Amino acid sequence: MGDTSSHRIGGRRHVVRIVIVLAAAVVALINIAPVLWGVATSVRPAAEIFAFPPSFLPGDLTGEHYAQVLSGSFTRNLANSLIYSTVATVAAVLLGAIAAYAFDRFRFPMRRPLFGVIVACIPLSMGAAVLVIPNYLYFAALGLLDTPVILPLLYLGYNLPMAVWILKGAMEGIPTELDEAAKIDGASRLRTFRSVILPLCKPSLAAASMFVFIGAWNEFVAGSVMVNTSAYRPVQVAVYQFISAFGRQWGPLTASAVLALVPILLLVVFFGRYLVAGLMRGAVKG
Repeated sequence: MGDTSSHRIGGRRHVVRIVIVLAAAVVALINIAPVLWGVATSVRPAAEIFAFPPSFLPGDLTGEHYAQVLSGSFTRNLANSLIYSTVATVAAVLLGAIAAYAFDRFRFPMRRPLFGVIVACIPLSMGAAVLVIPNYLYFAALGLLDTPVILPLLYLGYNLPMAVWILKGAMEGIPTELDEAAKIDGASRLRTFRSVILPLCKPSLAAASMFVFIGAWNEFVAGSVMVNTSAYRPVQVAVYQFISAFGRQWGPLTASAVLALVPILLLVVFFGRYLVAGLMRGAVKG
């Protein structure tokens, strides 16, 4: 009787695993299918894009759409996004680490409410369209509209709360005894922070860096409103330029989207493990 019951339980678990795997495969297919279709469209000749019935695999391959995209200002816009996102990432991780250390190791008035405000601002990293008008008026008063500094500042402000939250969670897992031992050895607060705390937070630093970079790279609304000069546009706005009142240029549109996706794919492929490790160590705990 016991063997039969164990066999039934084992069989149910096996069925549950199969269902979970199939569900994950369906979700993955739903998410990746548009990307694969876009890649296929980007290498189709213009005459095949509107062929009916459509086929997933292109008949003839062409690089004409990529050539058209790269012959314009798209390369400059791609470089702009790399610079904007990198500057915002470095600044957010540096300031976020300092703020997280202060919130975790120091006791000062309004510490908990202030950290609660930071946590409440985390949704900014997932889109802050509601702040476009106030930000526009504020930066217009400062004379920073349509300049190369406005987008890194906005990206920093949008994504800094996420960096602080992740890094504070990581620092909570570092025993304060290490700070005390470093103090006994004559290390200052700054030396302890630089030589003890930060090396132990490397996975979370990488996770925060990836979150900030991806959030900055994918931002569209601020880039389309705050910048008008083509030389200062980010890549996401440059992709949108292939959609006009006269129709969509599907070949160049998908080619530019694929080019804009490549840096993020490379980032996830080579550093994705740090993202998972950092979240498990920092953000989940926090």
